[in-house]
Amino acid sequence: MKLNNLLTRILSGTAYVMLMLGSLYLCPQAFAGVMVFAMVVAMHEFYGIAAKTGVKPQRIAGLLCGVAVFAACYAGSFGLLDEAYNRIFFYLPVPLAVFVFYAELFRKKNMPFTNIAYTLLGVIYVALPFSLTSFVYEATGVNAMCSFFILLWANDTFAYFFGLAFGRHKLFPAVSPKKSWEGYIGGIVSVLAAAWGLHQLFGDVALIHLVSFGVIISLTAVLADLVESMLKRSAGVKDSGTIMPGHGGLLDRFDAALLSLPLVFVYVQLFMNN
Repeated sequence: MKLNNLLTRILSGTAYVMLMLGSLYLCPQAFAGVMVFAMVVAMHEFYGIAAKTGVKPQRIAGLLCGVAVFAACYAGSFGLLDEAYNRIFFYLPVPLAVFVFYAELFRKKNMPFTNIAYTLLGVIYVALPFSLTSFVYEATGVNAMCSFFILLWANDTFAYFFGLAFGRHKLFPAVSPKKSWEGYIGGIVSVLAAAWGLHQLFGDVALIHLVSFGVIISLTAVLADLVESMLKRSAGVKDSGTIMPGHGGLLDRFDAALLSLPLVFVYVQLFMNN
């Protein structure tokens, strides 16, 4: 990577990290605002990639359904409204999802069920993981939520540099020829070391939970990145967008979180949400 590109990547990544952590420690509403913005952009990018394969997803309906899922999860996890209004938020995504099927009758596009499938896949694949952050945040606290993202970034960063320095054996060349087993193992070791360091920094988060977060992330994040690479390769695109110079789009930036967050959510509900 050229020096200018590396510098751009570092500056863009630093701004992203500061925004994420700053919103986390400011208040839940600020974090939710950042998350819902990132979710809408990532869903828009996902539908844009799908469109390049000839599919015609219902962008507006998908985005509305995604925002409804996020609002339902946020209102339910933090209990911001009384029970009657929380129920309204909780049930709202259901008629919106059903509407997608009816709306396709009037669009007269080719491959109608493929269009429906991609529309709802955007909600499941992108919106749902973003929405689950509210439950993880509320159940574990700001330091644990912060730790999740730091561990995710540590895995991504050190897997990249270990692969760059020592990569010899390709991990999944058919999907992403640059990823290597050396980078994958380096990411795992780095994440476990980071979990120990975060425990020293955040005494209120048990080491076993941080290590569990690290194990989930290190085992799934690279595979989640490969899943997004598979999606982009099928559409013949390099990046999902251009909003982050040096990184691509927000779907590129959050790809590892999309399939690790649901598993972390399950772990939190089983072992930390007492």
